[in-house]
Amino acid sequence: PESPEAQLFSRQLLSSLTQVFGRNILETGFFHADPHPGNIFVLDDGQVGLIDFGQVKQISGRARETLCKIMVALDEREGDDRPEDLAIIGKLALELGVKLNDNAQEEAAAAVGMWLFDGTVENLPGGYDMQELSPNSPVRELKSFPQDLVLVGRSSILIKGLSNRLGIPWSLASEWAPIARSVLSSGYDGERSSNNQQANGDKSQRVRFRQVWRTFKQWSKGRATVVVRRLPNPIRTRLASLVVKLEDRKTRRRLVKRQAKKNT
Repeated sequence: PESPEAQLFSRQLLSSLTQVFGRNILETGFFHADPHPGNIFVLDDGQVGLIDFGQVKQISGRARETLCKIMVALDEREGDDRPEDLAIIGKLALELGVKLNDNAQEEAAAAVGMWLFDGTVENLPGGYDMQELSPNSPVRELKSFPQDLVLVGRSSILIKGLSNRLGIPWSLASEWAPIARSVLSSGYDGERSSNNQQANGDKSQRVRFRQVWRTFKQWSKGRATVVVRRLPNPIRTRLASLVVKLEDRKTRRRLVKRQAKKNT
């Protein structure tokens, strides 16, 4: 489990699950709503395949738009306890329909958002605990949670639990933010008229190009994985070790950057 190959596979698995649920939830609003391990297959190229679509869910365009804004706000925040950032994140969480206890702290709504979508946070605002079963968990401040988003939360908790089990700090918000920005920049809303879509034709062209580019990158990664698996074990181990080091460096750089913003 500690070998470079195993660590690289773990990151690929997390990345694949994150992408498939992020694109389904944020781009289409129609997603697999029963994401347990028995319904997830790992393919030869490291991608994931989902089975058993007996339970699916569709959320409204407005809910998707707000979710996208939350991902961007979480990704762009300058600190985990900066009042301006917490106000934006908390307001968006309440717009989704999250209802809090009457005596909840002011930071509770933002803390719930961070708890759900950013597993890299060490200290939640308001002194809340990241552990779900802790008596000081922000989850205990919830009076009600919008029914439409319960299964979105289930998907995020699955990925967060997997990252904890693998020992890999993982922020869904950071990983989903590029998808969210693409959705928001497209001006697409499932409830908007076709006239508005035509007016945004140039934007749609740009979005389609990004989608093609994203698909090409995914295909390239799959091909590269197949090629690497055919290499001799010593070379494959060295390559995996190099990739893991680069990913660790990227994660550390992101955390240091966030800490630097927090201290300024």
